Amino acid sequence: MKSIKLTDDKISKFIYQTRNLRHEKPHQYERIRIKDGDVVLILYNSKKLVYNDNSNTRDLLGSILEIKEYNSTGENYTYNKISSYNNDSLLDNYSFTIGSDETGKGEWYGPLVVTAVSTSHEDNLKLKRIGVTDSKKLSTKQIYKLYPKIEKLGINSRTIILKPFSYNRLYQKFTSKGKNLNHLLAYLHSKVITELLQDIQTTDVLVIIDKFDYKKMNEYLNINDKIKVIQESNGEKYIPVATSSIIAKYNYEQTLKEIEERYNINLRKTKPKNINKDVIDKVAKTHFKNVKPYAY
Repeated sequence: MKSIKLTDDKISKFIYQTRNLRHEKPHQYERIRIKDGDVVLILYNSKKLVYNDNSNTRDLLGSILEIKEYNSTGENYTYNKISSYNNDSLLDNYSFTIGSDETGKGEWYGPLVVTAVSTSHEDNLKLKRIGVTDSKKLSTKQIYKLYPKIEKLGINSRTIILKPFSYNRLYQKFTSKGKNLNHLLAYLHSKVITELLQDIQTTDVLVIIDKFDYKKMNEYLNINDKIKVIQESNGEKYIPVATSSIIAKYNYEQTLKEIEERYNINLRKTKPKNINKDVIDKVAKTHFKNVKPYAY
């Protein structure tokens, strides 16, 4: 085991960046104890960080703390890359990864946004370096800061934005055929994923979908059997899905802002009963229980 003394700023960053790793109950005098695979990290109250000396841990520390060189017991290490560890090791088995996610399905107001991205190994490393993580753990301000950085990397993505009026019409089309919201979501996810697969034109791809309905997703996603597809709860732990979640959330916020400005309504602070019936289907998802009584 080796150690390094952290500043307060580094401690804050360390705590934030390691929040998704497996934590154990700290021992006496310890603030944080992490044991995740071969990564062992112990942060003491004295600000000393003790770690097991292996390539995964060193590269993880390099990515978290942005340490260029570390000198302990006379040995120098250069942290100039981020290795695959934990969830990322799965991604390394494929040339490309496609991750898809959506936002807005649980909100009665605003759009539904579905996004998928395709990434290479290098893309995933770059995305991690700029701080990509699950959008649900980021503030709107943080998402607005990350989005242009993702754009600048030129990540290949597809996004479908359904404003309320279009969403309501498509939802009615599905329900008229005895289908439900999960059918609609599966249709949209399969659409953006298929478009990206056409760009990649290889079967050496891993597709990761933030799980919502395994059976219906398989029903709609008609792709080459050689392509590996996984549907997993908390899929945002994978960089490609996390990237999709950020892009989707950004577009949700932007579209919501446009809708609110057009109809002069603060939807987060307005109840459906106080919205004019002439515009409610243009700002709200009318099948929601709290909206339906005022939509017709």
